[in-house]
Amino acid sequence: MLVLIGPSASGKTESAKIMINRYPISRVVTCTTRKKRINEIDGFDYHFVSKNKFNQLKKEGYFIETAFYNNNFYGTPKNELSDDKFIILEPQGLKSFLDKSECQIVSIFLKTKETTRIKRMKQRKDDPEDIKKRIAADRDDFNLKNIQGLDLIIDTSEINLSELADRIYSSYLSILEKKKICGKQLSLF
Repeated sequence: MLVLIGPSASGKTESAKIMINRYPISRVVTCTTRKKRINEIDGFDYHFVSKNKFNQLKKEGYFIETAFYNNNFYGTPKNELSDDKFIILEPQGLKSFLDKSECQIVSIFLKTKETTRIKRMKQRKDDPEDIKKRIAADRDDFNLKNIQGLDLIIDTSEINLSELADRIYSSYLSILEKKKICGKQLSLF
């Protein structure tokens, strides 16, 4: 399973959409309590649920991992996991996956300059106050010094989304093959 990690507007979601159209990989559809953005589709981008519903599912053991990020809950349904899928996670989600998942995990971090991320968030019409909050929160939440279990870091600041998608997928296959040869979970970083 491919795990993509990165701060807001690092290119995770958009490059993932390109991969879905080019390669034999599909997205794990996670649950979230955040509001749906323009052009997002319930059941494809996320399962958008209320906080009450999320807490009920969590209590029932429906999720392999949950996270609280930017005042919203996120959770990964156990029945979504397989080796031909990818998921976008926060750092705490990666730790849960590495501890609990039976799938072979390849984790790739998308690193992007703050100025590039701010520009991208403005282009997608994010609220200016949300942009400030997310940038500030991401400085701590996505500090590479505090994230363990990464296999690769890709700087997305100067790469277009099409090239990024190709690089992510080819790196995923290469790292996955190395891990299968070794027969165990290993980390390159």
